[in-house]
Amino acid sequence: MGAAVAALALVLSACGGAGGSAGDGGDCDTSRGTLVVGLVAPLSGELAAVGLGMKNSADLAVTQANARCAVPGYHLAVQSQDDRADPATGAAAAATLARDPSLIGVLGPFNSSVAQAVQPVLSEAGIVQISPGSTATSLTRGANAVTAPLRQYQTFFRTVATDGVQGPAAATYLTRVENKRRVAVVSDGKTYGEGIADEFAKQLATEGGQVVTRVTAAPGSGRAAAVSRVAAARPDAVFYGGEYPEGGPLSAALAAGGLSVPVMGGDGIVNPGFVTAGGREGDLGTSVGPPPETVPAARDFVDAYRRAGYPESIGSYGAFTFDAANVLVDSAVRALGEEAEWTPAARPEVVRSVQGFHGDGITGPLSFDRFGDVSTDAVTVYRVQGGQWTVVGPAD
Repeated sequence: MGAAVAALALVLSACGGAGGSAGDGGDCDTSRGTLVVGLVAPLSGELAAVGLGMKNSADLAVTQANARCAVPGYHLAVQSQDDRADPATGAAAAATLARDPSLIGVLGPFNSSVAQAVQPVLSEAGIVQISPGSTATSLTRGANAVTAPLRQYQTFFRTVATDGVQGPAAATYLTRVENKRRVAVVSDGKTYGEGIADEFAKQLATEGGQVVTRVTAAPGSGRAAAVSRVAAARPDAVFYGGEYPEGGPLSAALAAGGLSVPVMGGDGIVNPGFVTAGGREGDLGTSVGPPPETVPAARDFVDAYRRAGYPESIGSYGAFTFDAANVLVDSAVRALGEEAEWTPAARPEVVRSVQGFHGDGITGPLSFDRFGDVSTDAVTVYRVQGGQWTVVGPAD
């Protein structure tokens, strides 16, 4: 979750302070002005812990890029917009960024439902978008990824693997390793939650398991009814398609209702907030890529992040955001060349440059298929032990 291409070779050197105003580049020539790296993420509300880790990781990448004079003649700056995990707010945030002629591209968002609203805004403007957290398969493959794969937005890429990788991995692990075959599936009705729940359910059937009940419980409502239906089905385990602010209380409510089976979910629940919100010992989660602490280059990133003094933790998507920021900067450099002046007319070339990117990031190999999906498919399993998420090992 080491930098291979030349432009990424110095990414992991530590520099700057918190907040991103550092990274002045010392003797770098910045006479041509400032180029903007946009970021759309939930910087307030229940998912702020995720969004702020994304923001800080983008800031660190840009700080380091400035220190190595990554874009000849230019200073880079991060412009962050809070989407509040709301699609309409995210679309407005993207429109605000798109009006800036110095914008080279946008990182984010986190939520797949927000990504659906942001995609057409940035596509219309020809602006590249690299998401470190939106995992719904439909964002790149269309509504029917099996019979009619369709990439609607050529400007959309992601450094995180899709639910088509993670959901099946969770089902395979739960059946083959945990020997849990009667599973209740609860999802939150949002794009990410429904998508990963669908992928889990399909693979569960392939593994000889059974979905004993399928319940949709929208955030903020329906939990009691969901618990009642799940308890009546007497499952061996519960799979939750959704995020940690709702997943933790669901686990607690199930236990309070007398059902002491593990709750498993995807990367949306692998966050310390899941445990503080009610997640229990033995609950399981998956996340894409290996843990950052286990990869030498990623450990350098973690150390640099800590030295920078950011008040918030890296979060589950900081490493993916760091990679996304470096892919964007490197691609903009290659699109511009040594002497070219930036204009918005260069944006299509940045899109093509991202599409042709090949290198190693801190989350693994980085290249994109014809749909804009990243090539890596590693999935890690986590378990709540001692009141925190601990690594179990690779899903396979």
